[in-house]
Amino acid sequence: MSLRKQIHSAFDEVAPPTFGAPERVVQTVLAEGSSRRRKERMMLRLRVPLSLVAVFVLIALVVGVLIGGRLIQNWNSFRNSAPAGGGQTELAQLESRPLVLPTPASYLDCKPGPFNQAGSLGKGPVYGDGGGTSSTSWGIYYHNLAYAETDITGPILVRANDLFTHQPVVFVGQYAAGPVAGHDIVDGVAVEQHTELVFATSEASKSYRSTHKFAWPFIAGVPTTWSGSTGWQIDGVGFSEVFVAC
Repeated sequence: MSLRKQIHSAFDEVAPPTFGAPERVVQTVLAEGSSRRRKERMMLRLRVPLSLVAVFVLIALVVGVLIGGRLIQNWNSFRNSAPAGGGQTELAQLESRPLVLPTPASYLDCKPGPFNQAGSLGKGPVYGDGGGTSSTSWGIYYHNLAYAETDITGPILVRANDLFTHQPVVFVGQYAAGPVAGHDIVDGVAVEQHTELVFATSEASKSYRSTHKFAWPFIAGVPTTWSGSTGWQIDGVGFSEVFVAC
């Protein structure tokens, strides 16, 4: 027997039994190492899908913003294209028609009319009558009446200009519409001056039912610098008429 084997034999006799503990320690270390490697591989696999999920979430947010903005734009377009009481699309089409008013060379060349059988201005289906006046430091306001005796579809647009100064006639009170041209106080009431009138049969005055099928009392104003001659254009669905007051 060699010296090394004698030393090992002597050590085994002195040392307490381990019952295979070293082998189990080695196996445990190997098992833990294998489990740790599996966890690392699992974490690595999870990191990649999470990054992809973040990308998909970002794309979804961008698409959602674009689609949401488009839906809002479409909704606003829908609301603006068809408000209650007159039809914005039809009114816009009427406003796009150019004013075609006569251009007399002088005041002596200005010929009023045409007139209907009742003596009202216009060739129909809408006619106009003059009324009383109100004065301010800005100008003169005429309390007029527009009326119709037949059914009319859609909104009715009224615009007027001075035939010589080319300044627009302004409108205040009920039925006044379009761009704001200024402000004034008429008969003690603060008003906005507009450059258009818009009528609808559903908003016709009931107080004139005994004399006209549809009637719209309105106030038209001209500045102190006006020439005394005005041209009027009335546009509706399927018709356009012009008359002159001088």
